[in-house]
Amino acid sequence: MTTEKISKILLWTVMGVSIVVFVLFFLIGFDTPFEENPKYNNPTLTDAVLILSYILIIVAIVATIWSAIKQVTVGGNSTSKDEGIAGRTGLIAVLILVASLVIGLIVGFANKGETMLINGKDWNNPTDIIITDTSMVSIIILGVISILAVIYSMIATKK
Repeated sequence: MTTEKISKILLWTVMGVSIVVFVLFFLIGFDTPFEENPKYNNPTLTDAVLILSYILIIVAIVATIWSAIKQVTVGGNSTSKDEGIAGRTGLIAVLILVASLVIGLIVGFANKGETMLINGKDWNNPTDIIITDTSMVSIIILGVISILAVIYSMIATKK
């Protein structure tokens, strides 16, 4: 089986499982009130979404490490057949990641004096607010860039 076929099977499997988990998350017990403050929701399947997120993060880390090892051992020479942007996608991805984290960190420091409302309680730990803002802004930037890259890829490779 080719690498491309394995990649497509994994992509569709992950997308299918994610869709099923999120549909179940929103359909089963989403409106369950939080015990300490009934004005807030405490969805029943929050743990399933978190477990799926952890699994996907672990898979992404393993795939990244495997890809880096493969790149170094197999295709790490300077006579690679990919030139231009195709030969520099790894560098571009790392630069985009670092830029998104820096932008998120700037936003986090700008919001350092703010408070977060978590389950009806004020949370004003500056470190937690900076980490939360950095993570959320980075996720949004990387998500938008990923969607644009997929759309561009679909348009550019259409036969």
